[in-house]
Amino acid sequence: MLAFPCATGLIAEHELSIGTFKCYPNLVIGCVNQGVKINLDNALPVMAIGVHYYNESNPVVYLSDRQNSYSIDPTLHLDAHKLFPFVLGYGVVAYNELNYRVAQLETRFLPCPGGVFRSMEAGLKWAQELIEEFLSGSDQR
Repeated sequence: MLAFPCATGLIAEHELSIGTFKCYPNLVIGCVNQGVKINLDNALPVMAIGVHYYNESNPVVYLSDRQNSYSIDPTLHLDAHKLFPFVLGYGVVAYNELNYRVAQLETRFLPCPGGVFRSMEAGLKWAQELIEEFLSGSDQR
């Protein structure tokens, strides 16, 4: 299952001050740096990248590869969704219990489908299902 994004081809990889973001067709995998405090100001460059590659006819699933601990105001998701309404889902791959529990709380604030996973494989499977669901529905539009 890990071949899913690689099979569709990496569009771009962006190294920003807050982390690394890999863009694939309909998928972004983000890895935020250790200790970052995410706010709207430092999240805007990530959203700008998203707007460059994705839109209503080409939406995206965001998958956070939470290898590091960082903080985010969970209500930021609501503000971000207003600026970036074509997110099909927001998933978190958490590798330890603390990050897993924080991510579970964070997903309660999401205005889109969300999931928390213990492996990248599980997160990619979930993302692929959301993307396939959208693509099968777009055939009927």
